[in-house]
Amino acid sequence: MSRRILALFAKAPVPGQVKTRLAKDLSLESAAALYEAMLLDILDQHATERDFARALWFAPADAQVWFEGLGLAGWRLIPQQGPDLAARMAALFSFHEAEGFDRIVLRGTDSPTLPLERIDLAFAALEHGELALCPDRDGGYNLIGLRGGCDPLFELELSNEGVLSRTLANARKLGLRAELLPAHHDVDTLEDLRRLAPELDPRLTPRTLRITRDLLSR
Repeated sequence: MSRRILALFAKAPVPGQVKTRLAKDLSLESAAALYEAMLLDILDQHATERDFARALWFAPADAQVWFEGLGLAGWRLIPQQGPDLAARMAALFSFHEAEGFDRIVLRGTDSPTLPLERIDLAFAALEHGELALCPDRDGGYNLIGLRGGCDPLFELELSNEGVLSRTLANARKLGLRAELLPAHHDVDTLEDLRRLAPELDPRLTPRTLRITRDLLSR
């Protein structure tokens, strides 16, 4: 029987270190507060999950006390490992494979309204393929699933447009069967935040809803 784990990448909500593109239109403090709201809502969305293990990979390394203060029952805290995003993602999949997990899904924390069924779809895709991706509107992706470590897949620049297409190209070279899930979107700009507002649900994204209403009313 497969062993499944959902992992999250998260940063401590320090002004100037998160949502820097949004901060250009809001403020460093407002952008950080929005990021914190999105992160906490996403953590709550999976708080009672019993169908898979959960791991929160955090940054920076000295932020562990802040994350421990959240009292996250059921979440294992692990510091992100590597000099850049590509290296950190590669390290995550190799780490969990070494633990014996063979269905590994990584969700970002920039898509608070990502439908929860995307997680189930990703795990289902890994039953018959090696790679699952949920595209976003800027040419990247907000969720990736793999059966295990695959360092060559991440041998590319992850912080600009075209990440999805280059990841798929790498997958083809490596002979990985890939499945694209229905697309969703991240929140990186003020226009993204305006698009997000109508989707926010007081049950699933209460904090993000409150702060988004406040920020867009100013």
